[in-house]
Amino acid sequence: MHAQSFMPLFGGFGWLAVMLILGVILRAKIGFFQKYLFPASIIGGIIGFILISVGWCNITHETFTLFAIHLFTLNFISIGLTGFEDTKRTAGSSIQKTIFRGMLWMACLWAALYSLQGLISVGLIYVTNTFSTPIYEGIGYLVPSGFAQGPGQAVALASVWQGPFKIPDAISFGLTFAAVGFLVASFVGVPLANWGIRKGLTINAPKELPRDFITGLAEKGKGINAGQLTTHPGNIDGLAFQLAILMAVYFLTYYECLGLQIILPKTLKPLAFGLMFMWGMITAVIIRWLLGKIGLSVYIDNNVQRRITGVAVDFMIVATLMAVQVAAVWANIIPIVVLCLASAIFTPLFLLYFARRLDEFSFERFIAIFGTSTGTAASALLLLRIVDPEFKTPVVQEIGLMNIFLLLLLPTSIVTYTLPKIGLGTGVLISVIVIVISLILLKVLKLWKKPVW
Repeated sequence: MHAQSFMPLFGGFGWLAVMLILGVILRAKIGFFQKYLFPASIIGGIIGFILISVGWCNITHETFTLFAIHLFTLNFISIGLTGFEDTKRTAGSSIQKTIFRGMLWMACLWAALYSLQGLISVGLIYVTNTFSTPIYEGIGYLVPSGFAQGPGQAVALASVWQGPFKIPDAISFGLTFAAVGFLVASFVGVPLANWGIRKGLTINAPKELPRDFITGLAEKGKGINAGQLTTHPGNIDGLAFQLAILMAVYFLTYYECLGLQIILPKTLKPLAFGLMFMWGMITAVIIRWLLGKIGLSVYIDNNVQRRITGVAVDFMIVATLMAVQVAAVWANIIPIVVLCLASAIFTPLFLLYFARRLDEFSFERFIAIFGTSTGTAASALLLLRIVDPEFKTPVVQEIGLMNIFLLLLLPTSIVTYTLPKIGLGTGVLISVIVIVISLILLKVLKLWKKPVW
């Protein structure tokens, strides 16, 4: 076998690994990265982006795009395999009510913000098209997909648009918006968190952040428990078993997508593999439920699955940044800059407006939903830990549980994926409906009151 035959897959993964390690080293040594709490994945991804742009990396952008897509799917499958903690065992009815209100507040705001980011971006493209090279106005919906859903979702959506629907440079737009979103989470989110601490808006904010959080490395001899092994190492390694379950669900999901591609009408065929991440998560949830019914779910360790989710996210972020093509970005630099600046300014202002009108854990919830709306759940946890270092507030649980309610946005996702086919007007109409319903829910549930700070 030729020595180069392994390069597209293992060589590409090797590049991702080296960039991650380099990111860890630089985060531990450079004050600038520590000040803005840049995750190692973003640091490594930016360096990788530079190296591939100047021609020092022998792996193609398209290879890293595939990594981002498949890692995104594995991320969602792992989430589906991870069971929810039973809050009844550790919390009274009052804290359960608080958590319920919190996750509803964040879910409604996220849904409204997602739609507003899309509408504003679409409107701005109509403006930029008058004095720069025209692009498809629907590209505006890739802004919230990149900012509020993360790189995997942005790439998945853009792949459908650029593939079956022939929208030029859609993947480059999606990747760019996702990458910029992570930068906004750090450059805007960290100063906002520190501002909230100075204003006394937080409950458990520390006088200073722990050293390990700043450097990104655990203290020597004080590692963090990653989970429990559910198999005997004399039979099979526990991590290998957890990964095997994950990949078995991925294998099953792949054939589900093939089946969907056959039975779906022509207009919806792109959704078969375009929404593979969602089909994978649904399959994982069903399998977890079935295993629970026969008493075998105890062999799926939640903490190990969470670590696998984190692994997929870290590698996915590096792959996303290394998949961005400079030429495509530069050719569309005017709309990209305008759209990114607009979202970077509008997002915190919109969320602050509603946070000031929430009477409980308002700033903690604000900083968490801001992180989710500009990056991923990992960004939310990073920012939340600045203001609530030991996660004493229930907000950390609300970040995960809010996703239950976001499943109600499935029709919106399907419409967005088929937007080039069904027309931009339909997407705009759905967005307006989602905004109105979200705001009505906030009012009815008394989560939108007079300012409290």
